[in-house]
Amino acid sequence: MILGMIQNPYTPGWPELRPFVAEICLLATLIAVLLVPFFTRKANVACALVTLLGIGIALLSLLAVNGRYSPDGEFFRGLLVSDHVAVFWKALLLTFVGFIVLMWFCTTGPAMHEGDGPEFFTLLLGATIGMCLMSSTTNLLLVVIAIEMSSLPSYVLAGFRKTDRIGAEASLKYVLFGAATSSVMIYGMSMLYGLFGTLSVPGIAQQIAAGHGATSPLLALGILGLIVGIGFKLSAVPLHFWCPDVFEGAGTDVAAFLSVASKGAAMVLLLRLLGSFSAALQSMPTPPLPAIAVVIGVIGAITATVGNTAAFVQNNVKRLLAYSSIAHAGYMICGLSLLYSHNRESNALASDVAQAILLYLAVYLFMNLGAFTVVGLLERQAGGVTLDHFAALGRRSPYLAVCMAACLFSLVGLPPFGGFVAKLNLMYVLGGNGGWWWTLVAVIGLNTIFSLYYYARVVKVMYLTPSERPNFAVSSVGLGIAAMCAIALLLMLLGFNTLLKATAAYGHLRVANSSSVTSIVPVEPAVAGLHAPAK
Repeated sequence: MILGMIQNPYTPGWPELRPFVAEICLLATLIAVLLVPFFTRKANVACALVTLLGIGIALLSLLAVNGRYSPDGEFFRGLLVSDHVAVFWKALLLTFVGFIVLMWFCTTGPAMHEGDGPEFFTLLLGATIGMCLMSSTTNLLLVVIAIEMSSLPSYVLAGFRKTDRIGAEASLKYVLFGAATSSVMIYGMSMLYGLFGTLSVPGIAQQIAAGHGATSPLLALGILGLIVGIGFKLSAVPLHFWCPDVFEGAGTDVAAFLSVASKGAAMVLLLRLLGSFSAALQSMPTPPLPAIAVVIGVIGAITATVGNTAAFVQNNVKRLLAYSSIAHAGYMICGLSLLYSHNRESNALASDVAQAILLYLAVYLFMNLGAFTVVGLLERQAGGVTLDHFAALGRRSPYLAVCMAACLFSLVGLPPFGGFVAKLNLMYVLGGNGGWWWTLVAVIGLNTIFSLYYYARVVKVMYLTPSERPNFAVSSVGLGIAAMCAIALLLMLLGFNTLLKATAAYGHLRVANSSSVTSIVPVEPAVAGLHAPAK
């Protein structure tokens, strides 16, 4: 078989490369960034501009190609999947990373040592490529590659400020925690491959539905390992301990990047994998769906509750936003539990869940981008981001304070901001299925009330706490990003129908069918590694 593969190598053509044009553009941009120092001694700004140009080209190429051709299909012999959900997420991700580069100009960029720019933007682009791939695979091998491709650059980005002790400590914790969870994930995946003889998640799900290996303890061990690996990226409880330390120690632009891009990519990956299991398991005569739904829902409820309660005692606003991101990840995990239900057909459920998650991510992007931009601007001016540094911000920089208040109230989920419609839509989808999902609606509602305290505390400090700190002017680019986010959050409520239709149009999750799954014949665990069936 190996000799045949050498004699007849597989060479993908343009039809297979076309759906992944964004990744190709990002890879070309990464190479261009590495070449920039050969042409200029002022490489930092030049690399930032090249990165921004490459991201813009990648976004336009993604929209142009997928606007002309249908994105649905499996490519590279089933290793990669493309559908509307992946296209929507990649468009969001590229837009967000473009704003992160703009944020760099007005936050950490001026303080960065000349010559560090090529390294920084190479790492940023590498992590972005990994996060794009995370949304486009149901193959265990590609899941590992994509997660590691997004994680390894993130470890370095977290500790990129080499002389900062807190940043170095945070990066070390991030690496150790990531290494441990990656080991558990790969070990669990090896159990799944040994038990089922395939790396395809839909193939594994179909064998479970057919009764092969459904009662094996190796299955539970394998699923646990998979959840640990993705849960680390989501910072789901109890895999969340790295998140506050990393957000506090990393640069503000890196913290913002991790808060949205890392969690969003993991959420779309988890949506795709759970969708594959759901589609197969719901074909069983007596599917074990309620138990699975309860487990996922409980994980989401605990994550949201722990994130909100831990934020109560935070005085560092970056740590506060870290716990806030944990809570919002919990809300979205609650939504994923709806994939397992007897009440409705699986494809309709998958579309509703995908729509709710995509809408939430679209709003969450602007909420966190605006909040972290304000934090980064204040950190540059005042030298810190504790609540004391936010005192009297309404007097010292009125426009910045207004933008921060808008983002914080949107994070709570209060009208008239986009966070209200995102959370309401998620609760509506959960409640519309009835049954025990009303418990999750209640959990999200109660957590929303709890979170109002610590978000409002920041607003109170900005407007009601006196301070002798002087007024200051901020970068027009940074203020523009913050203002754009605040305005976008207002428009998302006013144009909710448009946003709902857009996310509904792209909320079609593709799940591989049996004809496209490689090797769905069960093998004995003891010989799976030596005699895995060929395609």
